[in-house]
Amino acid sequence: MSDFFNLKIYTPEEILFDGTVEYLSATNSSGEFGILPGHTLFSSDITAGDFKIKSKDGTEKKFNNGTGAISVKSDQVTLTLESGNLIA
Repeated sequence: MSDFFNLKIYTPEEILFDGTVEYLSATNSSGEFGILPGHTLFSSDITAGDFKIKSKDGTEKKFNNGTGAISVKSDQVTLTLESGNLIA
């Protein structure tokens, strides 16, 4: 199993992120959750707020986001957001 997965983050205006990451931490209507490499198939809503990722190079990034959806399929994770921007 790989130590990383591919992550794409889309807003209506841009591709906010497209790269390889170690983890993602976000929030849905049930609370905070995390995605790691090898995660089972999963889809969910995303609530407005902040989410974090750790890139393959070890860099942690924090984003602010509007509502949206997440889809996890094999080693590909896709976030489709109403809005979003990098804050740290």
